Amino acid sequence: MFLMNTCPNICYEVKTLNQFTTEPLHAHGTAAKHILRHLQGMITLGQRYSAGDVRIHGYTDADWARNVIDRKSMPECCLSLGYAMISWMRRK
Repeated sequence: MFLMNTCPNICYEVKTLNQFTTEPLHAHGTAAKHILRHLQGMITLGQRYSAGDVRIHGYTDADWARNVIDRKSMPECCLSLGYAMISWMRRK
């Protein structure tokens, strides 16, 4: 969750890997290493806020049982302050 709040550009990848935490395969470990390498390359980057960036935006998505494995919905919601994600939720 910390990585998602600090780097919102990896939300989709982390969300997808999160589905396989109970029974991970070698390919999932490789994908996690790619995400960590990406984050290592961004370690010196940061975000600066000014008075104009204080708008809060909320986004939601309901996928209506798009998961082909168990046909359950996974609604998602995220809130951002300026360009940084401050809250994220996903449930199955």
